[in-house]
Amino acid sequence: MKVLLFGRNPATVSRVTAALSAAGLAADGVASEEAVLSRLGVVDALVLGAGVVGSLRERVTAAALRHGVRWVQGPHILPSRDAHEYVRTEILPRLVVSDESG
Repeated sequence: MKVLLFGRNPATVSRVTAALSAAGLAADGVASEEAVLSRLGVVDALVLGAGVVGSLRERVTAAALRHGVRWVQGPHILPSRDAHEYVRTEILPRLVVSDESG
């Protein structure tokens, strides 16, 4: 599965993208609206960071739906939290539910 992570904090995007890759997903991460919008046509799923809210979230999720890309949003990850554990317990279950529902 090709997954694109979009988050507002580049350091967090880097940590979580590496953990997604370690979990066996073809993962890439971006921290700008322009970057996420330009890559939606080549991914299966979009993972939004907790900081992607309001009108930014509305624009990005609408674009994802137009491209047939399902999306999930993860909860906030503290800098001290292990990214691999976060992906295993917070992101992968959401992706599975998303995959089963649509």
